[in-house]
Amino acid sequence: MDLNPPSPSKRQCSDGEELLRSSEIWHSDGSVVLQAGCTQFRVHWGVLSLHSSFFQDLQGLPQPPDEPKVDGCPVIEVSDSAKDVEVVLKTLYNPSKPLPLSAVASYTRLSRKYDFKQLLQTMVERLTYENPTTLNAYDLLIKENGYIPTWITPYSGFLIDMVNLAKENNMLALLPCAYLRTDVFEGIRRPDGTLAILSATDQRLCVVAHAAISRAQWITGNTWGWIADNITAVENCKAPTQCRNRKSACFHASIIAGALSPFPNTKMMDKIKICTVCAENGRTRLLEGREKMWQALPSYFELPAWGDLKNDP
Repeated sequence: MDLNPPSPSKRQCSDGEELLRSSEIWHSDGSVVLQAGCTQFRVHWGVLSLHSSFFQDLQGLPQPPDEPKVDGCPVIEVSDSAKDVEVVLKTLYNPSKPLPLSAVASYTRLSRKYDFKQLLQTMVERLTYENPTTLNAYDLLIKENGYIPTWITPYSGFLIDMVNLAKENNMLALLPCAYLRTDVFEGIRRPDGTLAILSATDQRLCVVAHAAISRAQWITGNTWGWIADNITAVENCKAPTQCRNRKSACFHASIIAGALSPFPNTKMMDKIKICTVCAENGRTRLLEGREKMWQALPSYFELPAWGDLKNDP
C-alpha cells in the first residue's frame, strides 16, 4: 500500500477513465476514501482501525496540508483490485454467513496484507469448520446425504478451489479433509466457465492416496476390517447363515464399486441387516477403526500428524 495519498495527477486512471464512486460502499458520513484502480470507497477510519493495526497506524500519521480530498476525506490509494477491496469492506460492515469462497479468498489475502488479525482468524475458523481436524467435528459436518457446506456457498469446483486456497495460504491443517473430498482430478468447470483444477503434483498425490485409503479401510483394525475378518459368523451369532450372506454381499458390493468410505456413520449397520450380536460387534470395531484411520489420514497425503499440522497464514 502506498502510504502517501495520491497526487492530483494520479487522480485519473492510467487508461483515462474517470474515477467512480462505489455504488455499494459509499457511506455519506465516512471519514476516509480508499481508491482501488478507478473505484473509490468512502468508509470510516474507526471501522478500519478497529480491525487492522496497519490502518490504525496509518490514521495516526500526519497529513500533508496539500493532501487531495474527496468531500473533505483523505484519499488513500491501494494497489489491490477493486473487487477484492469491495469484498473485504462488505464483510467488515456486514458479516454474513455463508460467504462465497471467492470472498473468503479475497478476505484472506487482504487480511494478511493489512493485518486484520481478528478477521483473518475468522476466515481460518470458517475454512476449518468446512475441513475439520477432528473426527467428531467431521461427523457433525457430514450429513446422511453427504457433505453440505455450512459457512461457504458451494458451486461447481469449489472443493478444488478450497484445496488450492489452503495451500496458497499455508493452512496445512485443512488439507487432509480437503484432499479426501477432492475426487475429480481432471478439473471441474466453474459456473463462469473457468476450470477449477488441482496442480499436477496434487493430482498425483490424491490419486495415490485415495487408492491407498480404499485398500486400507478393509485391513484388520481399520474401519471395515471387522466385516472382512468376520464374514463367517461371530461367536453367539443369532443367525449364522443370514449374517454370513449379508456381510459377504456388503463386502463384495463395496469392493466391486471401489467405495471410498473410511468414516461411515454407525447408522449404516442397520442397512446390512445382520443380527444384534453381529451388529454390536461390528459397531464397536467400526468405531475403533474409524478413529484409527482418522489419525492416519494426514499420512496418506504425505503430511505430518494432526498434532503437527497448523494453519499459519
